[in-house]
Amino acid sequence: MDGSLTLIVLVVLTFATALNLFLTLRLAAKVRTAAELSAPPSSLPIGRTVPAFEGTRRADGARIASQDLAGQAAVLVFLSAGCPKCREKAAELLEILPAVRRAGVALWIMGADAAHDVSQVLGTSPLLDHVLVLDAAARQRLNPRGAAPFYIFIDDRSVVQASSFVGDEDWLSFVGQMREIADQAPE
Repeated sequence: MDGSLTLIVLVVLTFATALNLFLTLRLAAKVRTAAELSAPPSSLPIGRTVPAFEGTRRADGARIASQDLAGQAAVLVFLSAGCPKCREKAAELLEILPAVRRAGVALWIMGADAAHDVSQVLGTSPLLDHVLVLDAAARQRLNPRGAAPFYIFIDDRSVVQASSFVGDEDWLSFVGQMREIADQAPE
């Protein structure tokens, strides 16, 4: 009787363990799905008007609002001193800045979060003139996940044309276009 009782206990324990594992995995899948559904989007929807925002230009304290961008293409870039790649991207922005100006594109650089001052990434470069300080709500509307380095391309009608991490295909195309403009500039 001892051997058969041991066998029955082992079968019951094996079944209970398998059932527990099955239920745990099902619960984990449901929790992951719920978290994905409730998470903010990683980028702004293409083809929609940029969410309204207002900020302060760091250089002189002037107020800049989203409606001020109407009629001009703009690039909004989010950087953070807590982001290792942001220093590299700031150097790239500094390189293309003359071409961005020549192309008539508005460039605004914003902090990706309140914890880090974006000027720490920019140092004393001319990019400081392009820093726009936003409140937390405006930053959240434009960059829902607080990503860095992150960008938004806005056309002259204030419609989002691209929005993602700096370095993706759209960003590389923009940088390539700015380098072509720089190469065409008279010396």
